[in-house]
Amino acid sequence: MSSFKTGQQRHLQKRTTLLLSQIAAAWVLSAPHGVTAQESPSVSLSGSQTNGAQVTAVVDVTFVDPFGISETSDLQIGALDQATANLERLTVAPDGVDGGSKFTSAVKGRPQVPASLTVTAAPHQPITILIDEVIAGAGYSLTDFRCNYNAGSDTACDVPGYSEMSVASGTLLVGATLIGDGTRVPGGVDGSFDVTISYQ
Repeated sequence: MSSFKTGQQRHLQKRTTLLLSQIAAAWVLSAPHGVTAQESPSVSLSGSQTNGAQVTAVVDVTFVDPFGISETSDLQIGALDQATANLERLTVAPDGVDGGSKFTSAVKGRPQVPASLTVTAAPHQPITILIDEVIAGAGYSLTDFRCNYNAGSDTACDVPGYSEMSVASGTLLVGATLIGDGTRVPGGVDGSFDVTISYQ
């Protein structure tokens, strides 16, 4: 009995060894190129993946010279008749041409001359010219400001202002319309206004 079992065990051991050899040979034949029976197949990913987006933004910088503004002459309305009536008006245009004055006969002396300013700036830059903060004297109001920059055309320049291209040094002429209020205040009654020039 014992010798029979020993032989049977040997027979089973041979069959087991044969089956293992066949399985190993089959794996070698079916494995990918470069992969042996002792190696485990693997997957390799190359490159990078992203779900985002990217853009390059441009920075726009312009270095400019600061403005320089100096007044050459005031806005001169002239000497008016004290009896200037309510809502009578006198226009001093930037180009010196009568802009539709309704009571030039009320002017009793001195010429009507637009304000003149010299403006220095970085050339070839878009700028805004604005007249605001208008203060009129007793007996009148000031309205309808118009500007002429660098011998251009007369343009309304009160709020919100108007656009021009700068020159290195140019003359800015400013005119306005005076409207009498009928109070007939004698003597000098000076007014004022602000001139603001800025780069756009």
